[in-house]
Amino acid sequence: MAATLGVPEALRERVSTFVSERALAVEVVAAGGDCAVSVVEAGEREQGDERTLRVGGWISCQSARAMAGKLRLDGRKIGKLCDLLDVKIRDCELGCFE
Repeated sequence: MAATLGVPEALRERVSTFVSERALAVEVVAAGGDCAVSVVEAGEREQGDERTLRVGGWISCQSARAMAGKLRLDGRKIGKLCDLLDVKIRDCELGCFE
């Protein structure tokens, strides 16, 4: 069974295309349901966590790695998903992102 990613209607097509083009084993579902990770729109650079990606916000490297585990994705793919949603990665454990 695929991991689920809850996405607001306004972003579903773009995220679905991303998932499809990369043949990811992630099911894109409507936001608000029971899912492994939720995407939410944020008003400003708000912090997300291992269960929530805030569009235009940021997430710690540790949370991004935990999120990758929940979605069964490797680190590069979760990084590309963050890029798609303009989510910055901070506190990089490898020193790659500041």
